[in-house]
Amino acid sequence: MNTSVFSPTLRWHGTDEAELVVLPDCPVAAPGPDGEGCCLFADHAQQHTWEDALEEVACTN
Repeated sequence: MNTSVFSPTLRWHGTDEAELVVLPDCPVAAPGPDGEGCCLFADHAQQHTWEDALEEVACTN
């Protein structure tokens, strides 16, 4: 379960300057009994982190 509310991250300005910003965490939890929380920031454009796992594919001969 995702218990944090905000995540610190670096926002880069060019190649040699960065600022520390705090973004709210994504509030979405995975379906199912485990309900693992997403580890990205709110309103991210990518899929949720638990959706990044590779699917198991059965070998058929």
